[in-house]
Amino acid sequence: MSDGGGSSIRPNAGRPVPVMKPVEEKLRDASKMYEKLFMREMMKSMRSTVQESGFIKTNAAEKMFREELDSEYVNSWSDRGGVGFADLIYDNLMEKFGVQLGLKDAVTKPKGPLPLDAKSEFTGLNRVPSREGKNEITYRFDRKAAADGPLAPVHAPWSGLLTGKTELPDGSHVLDFRHDNGLKGQLVFRGSADRLVLGQPVQEGERIGLLSPEAKSFFWTLGAEPQTVSE
Repeated sequence: MSDGGGSSIRPNAGRPVPVMKPVEEKLRDASKMYEKLFMREMMKSMRSTVQESGFIKTNAAEKMFREELDSEYVNSWSDRGGVGFADLIYDNLMEKFGVQLGLKDAVTKPKGPLPLDAKSEFTGLNRVPSREGKNEITYRFDRKAAADGPLAPVHAPWSGLLTGKTELPDGSHVLDFRHDNGLKGQLVFRGSADRLVLGQPVQEGERIGLLSPEAKSFFWTLGAEPQTVSE
């Protein structure tokens, strides 16, 4: 007892204080848990396709041991990287709840690359299939009708750096950017590109080129992987 008459015993005295995991680590653990559940169900389905021999019967103990062995196989596969299902679940959780949980910055509405208001001559955003193995999304803007007016301006959707600039044989331009929000972007269009230098910073909404009136489509690819400046 203390001199003031109050108890001097601490509530957690002699007991370990639980360590709280970061939210991101909890999402990783949950993703791995669902991957293990998926692989266990896959193992059960595979086992169910194997017909038992009528010569030797499997008793309950053997079945229990086999389930435990399959569980150890699943844990071992998961520790060595799994089948990629956990990464897919984690990416989806981050995409839906990352901003809400404070794990990623909110991406502001882009200031481009083409206007899509009521007066726009383009339709979009039309998502097209991504290249296999690429962590990216590609959108296609389609022109509503052949245009006889002036060249349409192309704007930088967000601030960042120009990391690649290529002109294709058909006259199309490919511009690569590393944006300040952590995304990388690529614009592919027919027309003319402004006089930009590799490594040059651009501001969101800044004009970076002109789209030809003959161009029927415009492609915009977004990804989250880091991108280096071309030499």
